[in-house]
Amino acid sequence: MSSERQEVVETHFNSLTAENIMKMMFLQPEPNKFAFTHADALVEYAHQQNMIMHGHALVWHTQSPKWMNDYQGSKDDFKALLKNHISTVAGHFAGKLASWDVVNEAFLDDGTASNPTKYRETIWYNNIGPEYLEMAFRLAREADSEVDLYYNDYDLVKNVSKIDRVVKMLEDFQQRNVPIDGIGFQVHIDTDTPSIKNIKEAFTKVVKRGVKVRVSELDIAVNQSEQYSELTKEVSTLQRQRYAEVVDAYMDVVPEHLRGGITLWGITDGDSWILGLENAQIGLYYLMRSFKINLHLLAWLKG
Repeated sequence: MSSERQEVVETHFNSLTAENIMKMMFLQPEPNKFAFTHADALVEYAHQQNMIMHGHALVWHTQSPKWMNDYQGSKDDFKALLKNHISTVAGHFAGKLASWDVVNEAFLDDGTASNPTKYRETIWYNNIGPEYLEMAFRLAREADSEVDLYYNDYDLVKNVSKIDRVVKMLEDFQQRNVPIDGIGFQVHIDTDTPSIKNIKEAFTKVVKRGVKVRVSELDIAVNQSEQYSELTKEVSTLQRQRYAEVVDAYMDVVPEHLRGGITLWGITDGDSWILGLENAQIGLYYLMRSFKINLHLLAWLKG
C-alpha cells in the first residue's frame, strides 16, 4: 500500500478488514499447515493505529483451498476438518479481533427443486448438512469467548425471501442458545435500487431480534446501465447522496447499542470489485466529508 493510501486509511478510518488474507485458502493453504504471517501483520498494524479489527471469514465456499474442495471422507471427517480450521484460526486470533464473519453466504438467492431448503450447496452443506452453520458458530465461541460473531450475506436489503430465511435461522439459533451476535449486510447496490424503505425494513427485521446490524460491504455503482460515458460532478454528487441516504437509514432504524458499524468496500472506487466508469476514482476525503455523521466508518484494506 502506498504512503498516500496509508495516510488516507489512518486519517479517515478506525477499523480494518482483510479482503482476502483471513479466508480459508490463505490461512490453511495445505492440510493442517496454517499461514498467519500476513494476517498477523495486518492485525498488528490495526492495533498500532488503535483501529478495530474485523475477521473475514471463517467459512466461505468460494475461497477455500483446492485440497479442501477435493477432500474425500465421511461426515465425521468433514466435521473434524471444519473444527480444526475454525478452532485453530479463531483460537489464534482470540482476544485480538472485535468480530468475525463466521459463515459467509450460506443461502441461495432462491431455492431450487433439488434444494428446497434454499441452502447453498457447498462442501460443508453437502457433506455435513445444514447443521454445519450451528457447528461453526459454536466452535468460534469456544475458541474466543468475547468476539462478536456474525452471519454475513449479500442482497439482504433487496431480496425479501432471503432476509426472511436468514432471520428464521437467527430465531432458531436464539431459541436453542446457539451463539450469534449479529447479521452482516453486504450492501452492494446502485443509485436506483433498492429503495431506502426496503433497506430500512431489512435492518429492522434484525433489530427486532435484538442482535447487531453490520453493513459489512458497502459500495454503490453509478453506471449500472452503462448510461454514462464519463464521471461528471453530477454523477459524483448522485453517488455521494446515495451513500448519505444509506447511512441515514442505518442511523434511523438501528439503535446505537446494536450498531456493528459500516464498512466501505475498498478505500476508493478505484479499488472496487465492480467494473464501472473509466477513471471513476472518487477521493475518500471528499466522500467522507459528505456524511457528517457520528458513526464508526469502516474500511476494507486489501491483503
